[in-house]
Parts: sequence; structure tokens; C-alpha cells
Amino acid sequence: MTNTKYAFNDGQPSAFGIQWKAALYIRLSKEDGDKGESNSVTSQRAILKEFLKLHPDIEEYDIYIDDGWSGTNFERPDFIRMMEDVYAGNVNCVIVKDLSRFGRNYTDSGNYLDNVFVRLRVRFIALNNGVDTASNNMNAATQCISVGVTNVINESVAATTSVNVRGTLNVNRAQGKFIGSFPTYGYLKDPNDHHKLIIDEEVAPVIRSIFERFISGRSIIGIAKDLNEEGIPNPSMYKKMKGFNYKHPSGKGNDGLWPDSSVRRILRNEMYIGNMVQGKNTTISYKIKQCRAIPKEDWIIVEGTHEPIVSKEIFEKAQSLFNKNVRAAPQKREVDLFSGFVKCADCYRAMNKKTNTHSYATYQYYRCVTARKMKKSACGNHTIRIDKLYETVLTVIQNMVDVAIEMEDILKRINSSGERKKESKHLKKAIETQLAEREKCTRMMVDLYPDWKNGHISQEEYLILKQDISEKIENLDKMIESLTETARSY
Repeated sequence: MTNTKYAFNDGQPSAFGIQWKAALYIRLSKEDGDKGESNSVTSQRAILKEFLKLHPDIEEYDIYIDDGWSGTNFERPDFIRMMEDVYAGNVNCVIVKDLSRFGRNYTDSGNYLDNVFVRLRVRFIALNNGVDTASNNMNAATQCISVGVTNVINESVAATTSVNVRGTLNVNRAQGKFIGSFPTYGYLKDPNDHHKLIIDEEVAPVIRSIFERFISGRSIIGIAKDLNEEGIPNPSMYKKMKGFNYKHPSGKGNDGLWPDSSVRRILRNEMYIGNMVQGKNTTISYKIKQCRAIPKEDWIIVEGTHEPIVSKEIFEKAQSLFNKNVRAAPQKREVDLFSGFVKCADCYRAMNKKTNTHSYATYQYYRCVTARKMKKSACGNHTIRIDKLYETVLTVIQNMVDVAIEMEDILKRINSSGERKKESKHLKKAIETQLAEREKCTRMMVDLYPDWKNGHISQEEYLILKQDISEKIENLDKMIESLTETARSY
């Protein structure tokens, strides 16, 4: 970052004559190890406001707060909002308490400070680091070195903090302490100790009802449909109704309906018999927040950490029913050609293949099962016969093949045209070369006679050379004629 130049006034780093519209950026994250009042949102806001009082040439445009967001990447809601205002020209100055509030990723922080802000002529101020890109107190190169070193340190701190945090979380998991952001459906965090869970009496009956219906013989799909018909919100919707800032990882569940997968997860979850089950997923690294699943044998399970919602007897009976439902098909089944590809145009869920057999014929078709599985009003009973689907898809494929063949012919003509032009150019050059050679031979023939008359060559030599040159001219004429004829075909 040592090549950066912060120029705001014809190359001179001066704030004179510029009305600064400032974005006050605040960030706080437990994941980064931000603890204590000194790094709190209130503290950061007070420090930034006090700075503005001492600098009347800087006008506050807006405050941007990312509370609970890591500094290892810049996918933060209010940071994105701030940058939108920067790009729109509403903000030309960004102020933070220190560089670690801006970000803990050296590469990305450097890109914003060295490239984006410089190109957009945005002033950057980090109070605790003494960085002000419109100040004469420190030259540009020195500021860049200072910023670079600080960002490297911040990234190192983030990496070290990530390792320490993971270690602490694993210790807490092994001790049976709940460390999640959102409690499992059916439980609440104990207000006196957030590492403990207590039963949520509002939805515990729903959990018990699911188990009771299942061991009574009701199918998982049937249970999901019952819950939807009864108007009971699914776990994702329930969390939102309770004010949790929760978003389902798959992006589903926003319609409030119960899919059969949610019912199945509840029936399989040991949390409901009082066992703390954690460590099912992990992030790839402190920089990459994508989750990956951990094998079940590596989950951290501690028994008897909280009050159960259902008894062990009921839970084990449900598991035994799951085991009985795992059965082999009586005959070999092949995966249908369109399996997984046919989606309902209204609800976007996968359609299921069905077969109807009559005495006179057998029909196969795809049907949207949302209404049957969840709720009648959730979607219509859309169907499409497989023979019609095959016919439609085949027609589309044939049209695409026709287009591809036509395109191939066009490309061949284009390529052929290019080759012909290239060959024509070569022929033209060859003709020019042969004509030049013929002209040279003609001059030699003209000069040959004076050489003989002046005694430079004998008569015998004259006759031999004349014969050779004449034959060469004759051959050149034939070559030129042949090349010219070939060139006409191009």
C-alpha cells in the first residue's frame, strides 16, 4: 500500500475549501473479541460526536452501525448502506474510532483505503490511529505504511481471536452450555443464565403433539398437513413473531408453512429429551463464513442438561418407527429422467411422479403435492402428464438442435470465408512474386544480346543462356496463368 497518494486539492493533501459530509461508522462484534465499554456502540458514538464538535468543517451526514457483525469481511448491512451513500456522492468523508472498527481484513481494508476512497476522493479518518488522509501532519507514504501495518495487526488479531473463540466455544459445548444465538424450537434461554435452556410453554404442546401423532401412526406428511390446517406457524416464522432477527439458512420457511422436513427434524432431535446437542456445523474459516456440516459421530452431545419436553420412552418409540419405515423396494427402481427437475410454477417446490392404473390404460404424471402435504390453500393441484412433458421437452431440444446446426453452418461459412480470404491473399502475393521474376528474366534477355555483340560472352554461351532464359520465361507464364485462374475461383 506504499504507492497510495491521497490528493484532495490539486495534489495537495489539504482540507481547505471543502465541505466534508461525514459518515460516522461504528462496528461491534463479540466474534472479534470486542468486549468492554470502551468498544461499545455508545462509547464509539460519543467519541465520534465529540470529534465533530471540534471540527466545524465536517458535517455529519449519517451514523452507520453494524452491531454484532464481524470485521473479517465487509458484507455488513450498514457498511453496504454507507458505501451506497459514498457512491451516490452523499458522503465524502468516513470517520471511525480506529482501523479495527473499519475492518480486520488486511487485503479488503487496504483496497478500500488505497483504491476505492482515493478514486472517489473520500477522506478517511481513524481517530485512535492518527490517520487523516486530508491532513498535512503526515505525508501520504507514512500514513500508508501506518495503515498497512495496523491492518496486518488487525487481521492477525482476528485470526488469533477466531482460534481462541472456537476453543472457548468447544469448552462450553463440552460442559453442556448452550452457546447458540437462537434456542431450539420449544425452548427459551434462561434469563438468569443464557447458557441454560428452559421450556417454552407456548409451543411445547406442539412438540408433544408431533410425537404423539407420529407414534399413533400418523405419517410425517400428514402431521405437517395437520399443523398447517390448524394454522400453527412453523419454527422459522415463530422466531420472527417473537422478535428474533432470524433467517433460515436455506432461505425457506418464510411462508410460515410446515414442510415434512421440519417435522422429521423435531422427531429426530435429542434436545427434546434433555440432551444438549451442538457442534453440528462449523464455518470454513474466520474469513469465510459459509457453513459445512459435521458428521453426526463428531457432534458434541451432553445428556441431562435441561428439562425434557418428551420422555425418553416416547422418543425411542419414535426412533424405532423410523427404523421400521426404512424398507427396500420389491423391485429395482430407476430414477426418472426428470427427477428433481420438475418444479411447480406457483410454489416453486418439486413435483412428485405419480402413476394411475386403470383396466384400459396406465397413466404417469407429475403432481404438485404442496396442497396435499401442507395446506389446501398453499397451492393448486397442478399436474402434467409425463408423455406430454416428454413431448414438450423433446420439441424444445429439437428446436435447440436445429438452432445449433444452423449456427454450426454459419460458423463454418464464416470460418471458410476467412480461410478463402487468407488463401486469396496468398495467391495474389504468389502471382506478384512470379511477375516480378518474369520481369527480371525479360531484362536479362534484353541485356544478353549487347553482351554477346560487345564480346563479353561467346556466341555459344549467348545461345545457351538465351535458351535457358526463354524456357524460364515460358514456365513463369504457365505458372502465372495457373495462379491467376485459381485466384478467380476465390
